[in-house]
Amino acid sequence: MTRFFKKHKIKAAPALTPIATLGAMLESCRPAYSPELHAFNARWLEPLGGDYDGAGNYIVRIGESRVMWSSHTDTVHKTSGRQKVVVSGDSFKLAHGSDSTCLGADCTTGVWLMREMIQARVAGLYVFHASEEIGGVGSDWLAKNHAELTDNIDFCIAFDRRAYHSVITHQAGGRCCSDSFAQSIVPLLPAGYQIDSTGVFTDSANYTNLIAECSNLSVGYMSEHTPLETQSISHALALRSSLLAFDESRLVCSRKAGDVDFDDYGYGVGVGRSSDDLLRFVKDNPALAADFLDSMGVDISELLDFEESIYGAQSRWHYV
Repeated sequence: MTRFFKKHKIKAAPALTPIATLGAMLESCRPAYSPELHAFNARWLEPLGGDYDGAGNYIVRIGESRVMWSSHTDTVHKTSGRQKVVVSGDSFKLAHGSDSTCLGADCTTGVWLMREMIQARVAGLYVFHASEEIGGVGSDWLAKNHAELTDNIDFCIAFDRRAYHSVITHQAGGRCCSDSFAQSIVPLLPAGYQIDSTGVFTDSANYTNLIAECSNLSVGYMSEHTPLETQSISHALALRSSLLAFDESRLVCSRKAGDVDFDDYGYGVGVGRSSDDLLRFVKDNPALAADFLDSMGVDISELLDFEESIYGAQSRWHYV
């Protein structure tokens, strides 16, 4: 797979203001392994001086740090290509009449933030993960095949959460970081951030057995995975300013990597104890639910048979 992600000979992106850079990056529609994804990486990431691993994760290390910064390069666009993005008030959004399936601020804004931090020489291990939107493929591969990369890393902080306030403490079915860590990072971020136990999944969840404190931060997008997706410009700039002045010495590490704590998960009282919780989880992240069913060997014919057993044969008409 390394050959698939070979570096391209391309000039560095032209100098733009930070917010103009984010706007330009949002014009890219890049499903996993798509031609536009490779072009995006070549333009925006490869000039940073890092390298690819065997799964296509792009990795840059700046100085000595106990922090892994995490984002992902793919989007949930249906097709590879370009789209027109406009500014409306404080937000980036798709141009009127666009047939694109989403804006792609998930996770373009995270990639942009990490790129800005690297250029400012903020210390950290920067991992731009491949293929998060199809099941966290890149982070899963890295955790299983190059766990040594996480040696001496105590914190994995992802930029892949909607809204403006979340410091995620729970995702992928359990606790991913301690409340002590979450409380320690809040003062280092723009006003309004708070502990949030209702996370679903991003790449940092795949490192909880290797890294003590794994979280995910809101970056200011809303209605992700839909054509109505927006990205707040003011929030992106405020978060950028906080991160360029980030003082990791103020972070608290109190969780032990591999610890399991299900009882205070944000979906109800305990994991999986409510059908309402399960329904909400699936609605929040249908792609992850589909990936789980696929990994368990469940195909569409079995789901249709189950549907018929519950609702009768008439329920199958809309699949014909």
